[in-house]
Formats: sequence, C-alpha cells, structure tokens
Amino acid sequence: KPKFPVSNALGGFQTLGQKELDIMEGLKRDGRLYTVPPGCLDDFYWILASISDQAKSRNGEDLDILPDNKDGRWPGTRPMLVSNDQMRDHKLMMMEPRLFRRWYSCHIVNYNFTAFVDDECVDREIGLSPPDFFSREIQGNPTPGGGSGKGGDTVWHFPVNDWGLNDRFCIRIPREA
Repeated sequence: KPKFPVSNALGGFQTLGQKELDIMEGLKRDGRLYTVPPGCLDDFYWILASISDQAKSRNGEDLDILPDNKDGRWPGTRPMLVSNDQMRDHKLMMMEPRLFRRWYSCHIVNYNFTAFVDDECVDREIGLSPPDFFSREIQGNPTPGGGSGKGGDTVWHFPVNDWGLNDRFCIRIPREA
C-alpha cells in the first residue's frame, strides 16, 4: 500500500486504505487531481494556480458572484483554496510578509471535519471558514473626476471593529485644484 509522509509531532507515514486509493485514482482519472513532481514544494503550485489568469479555464464565462447571492455562495471571482496549510516552513521565501498575509487572507478557505474511524464518523458536518471578501486593512482608491469634473480624488475605506465585517467608514479627500 502507498505510504505518505505525515507532518506531525511524531513524524511517520500515513497508509491509504483501498477506499482512499480508489477515490484518489478516480480523481486522477477524471483530471481533477494534479500531482506535483517528487521533490517539489506543492505550495508553489497551488499559489501560482490561485493568482493565474483563470479566463482560459472558464472559457470566457463570467463567474462573478455578487455579495448578496441568493444561494449563499461566497462573493468574488478569485479562485479560493481549501486548505489548512499555514505554510510556516517556507512562506517567507515566497514574498514579502505583508503581501503574503494579504494574499492568504483573501484566497484560503480553512476547513474542519471529524475523522472517519473504521468507516464511521460521529459528526458528518464539514465546517468551512471563507476568506474575507473585503480587506480588513485601510485602503485608498482613486475616483476619476471625484464628482467635481476635475482631477481624481482618493476615497479611503476604514474597517470599524463595531460594524459588520463588510461595512467600512469611507472618506473622500478632494484634491486641491
């Protein structure tokens, strides 16, 4: 049976049972599983997938999900990655820490579920924690014309702790003429 190294306090290997092997082979056969060459860090592959231009893979179809989606889907167009990987081992090699934190906060969906033991599970719920739709950092956005017919102004968006997650205090600072 195939064995995979497991990163935990004890080290060691995880052995896949026949059911897990069948699932993995089915995903490979259907083209839904990408395997990383031996010796390569998988983080680089899925980070690249999260920031790549997705236009070709969606054949030009508009996949935007609006914040008030009636089906309860998470808003946005960006790809989201379902992972609990914190990338502590080599995240600082990839990019400047602040940029990494920004990327991570809007692309990673964390999950939680109870393990199956002998094909039984006490709780079959899978918990997903979506990324933020809006950044929790102060942001400034240019506004062409700024409503004055002259040069552009800047609108600053401030998150406020006592408000909803998607609510911001906005200030437009007019440019001097």
